[in-house]
Amino acid sequence: MAAHWGLGQRIEVQMGTLSKALGGSGGFITSSRALIDLLINRARSFIFSTAPPPAIAAGASAALGIVQSAEGERLRDDLRQNIDCVRHGLRFSIDALPSPIIPLIIGDESAALEAAKQLQQDCFLVPAIRFPSVSRGSARLRLTLSARHSSAQLAALISSLHRVFPGS
Repeated sequence: MAAHWGLGQRIEVQMGTLSKALGGSGGFITSSRALIDLLINRARSFIFSTAPPPAIAAGASAALGIVQSAEGERLRDDLRQNIDCVRHGLRFSIDALPSPIIPLIIGDESAALEAAKQLQQDCFLVPAIRFPSVSRGSARLRLTLSARHSSAQLAALISSLHRVFPGS
């Protein structure tokens, strides 16, 4: 996000996850040496946590290698195209930011669960997110796209969403 808006040099603390984009687990914080030293010595949750196993660190390192390569750029382009395909295929309002995680706000928890069930019957795993993960009355479905989804899969998803939400 910071890079997207050209603010990378103004960020003093960056926190990232290794789970979504890199397919691993854990996370990281980057900052000045002084802040990192403070966190190492004073942040109880860090002090009493266990370091990641070597396999997790190796996986994160390999994933970073892909992210920084020409293959990573191609995968990001494919993902952007998939995001645009789904956003343009849906006929209802969704957030303007181009994210591979698209929340479809439904509101009612029962309706969100029913919609997720109907999509699952069409072989799509689109979980219902509800209280306490989100505020009461703001239940939603969470579409999660990847670069590996094919055009046929996206077309079938859009068709299924139109069936489940006739006004969509």
